[in-house]
Amino acid sequence: MALPLDRRTVHFYEIEMQSWTRSAVERPAKTTFPRMLECFNALKVALPVEVSKRKLARTSLVDATYDATNGWYELLLNKADAAVSDVAFRDLDTAQMRKAGKTKTEGIEISSHVMVRPNSDGHTATVLLTMGAGVAVKDVAALLKMLSQRASRLPAHRELFYFDNPSGARDEHGNPEQYRVSYRFVPSAYKSQTLANALRVGVFENMELIAHEARDFDSGGNLKIEQEVVKVTAELPAQVTGAGIVNAVRNYLKKPGAEHFDTLRVRYKTPTGASTSTTLEVAGLDNAFTQKETIRFSSEVEAQESQLSQTVLNEMRKLMRSVVS
Repeated sequence: MALPLDRRTVHFYEIEMQSWTRSAVERPAKTTFPRMLECFNALKVALPVEVSKRKLARTSLVDATYDATNGWYELLLNKADAAVSDVAFRDLDTAQMRKAGKTKTEGIEISSHVMVRPNSDGHTATVLLTMGAGVAVKDVAALLKMLSQRASRLPAHRELFYFDNPSGARDEHGNPEQYRVSYRFVPSAYKSQTLANALRVGVFENMELIAHEARDFDSGGNLKIEQEVVKVTAELPAQVTGAGIVNAVRNYLKKPGAEHFDTLRVRYKTPTGASTSTTLEVAGLDNAFTQKETIRFSSEVEAQESQLSQTVLNEMRKLMRSVVS
């Protein structure tokens, strides 16, 4: 179900900038993430620009700003999705209904705000992304790759893409031989977020073990249990750790009749004091997940925007400042 327009769910990610080359250099050099974002800002790309195109949807960059003081790149990505149901209108006098008339080549467009901030290591960036528009972090990675390809064709940005050969070889003019690199941007969960490190900085609230296996409820087999939930709380929430939860869940699943539970949902408070949750498969409790928080505004913000909303960005900036770089 869609969130009200006075709030957004923000997901946290990391993107690593990697370099590769067709030359024989084993460990190609690379520039830093801050310099790459400065380069993107200097491109002055004509907007909107298509980022990705799928069968029933396409994602475009429609607005962008670069905060030179903080080194943050702020983006507005809009996804036009033909798979989204067309709206319907009711005549208030006759109560008759009609469709609005979206054609097969049209899509309902929803906006996603994105913030990209380089981390202190120089080669990764923290990414905050508002959800609900269908825009994914892989779309952000695709945009960064596309911008790097455009920049590589411009002489003004040559130093970001050409490096001296580590062998020290020189050409016939005595200048160092250079090799060319390309860049790819690899997204992942923020800081490889796990239940253990989430509860190391946050505080446990409660959790639910969920079983989705359909089972008979009555002897005749007509009534079915579609979902079964066991809710767990703690007398001392601050003492609950990720490792403790993992061990407790695994021991519980060894009990007769408990082996059919397949999902764990954990609710906890983040370092900012906001309540959030994560859902993990029982078979992969040690796997990384996506950190998320819900931000609220004093007024509604439309789902489709043509320019970056300062109302949304101001709340996202607060979250970004709370993230260790």
